[in-house]
Amino acid sequence: MSMTLFLNIRDGESYQNNGEDHSAALYLQGLLDALAAKLNVTPLSAFYDDTDVRYNMDETGEFEDSEEGWPASAANWFPAETVLYSVSVILEHLQNNPNTLTTADGWKQDEVIEELTDFKLELERAAAQSKTVHFCIVM
Repeated sequence: MSMTLFLNIRDGESYQNNGEDHSAALYLQGLLDALAAKLNVTPLSAFYDDTDVRYNMDETGEFEDSEEGWPASAANWFPAETVLYSVSVILEHLQNNPNTLTTADGWKQDEVIEELTDFKLELERAAAQSKTVHFCIVM
């Protein structure tokens, strides 16, 4: 089962994302979390949300009343500016230190940089509007 991350941006009781695949960021969670600790920022995984997975695999009836997707209120949301800070610090480090992710399970550091750059652009827009966000784990 293939999984990826989307950056969901909340707008009241709805949410949106740009649908971009961020698989490297998800699969390299351990390396990126270790880097976040080294850089003294909140790890990206602290901003993950599994509501979409729970919705799609619902065997408990948690979402039986949700006919058109999961409700925004069911997820965990974080201030965009908080997430932006962690992404920016990690991204800057990777851009300035090209050999940081030397053993990355087949992923290239440039792919991670590309994904974090996409996150950063979206987060800057969301932060400018005081939105809340999360990294949505998607199957």
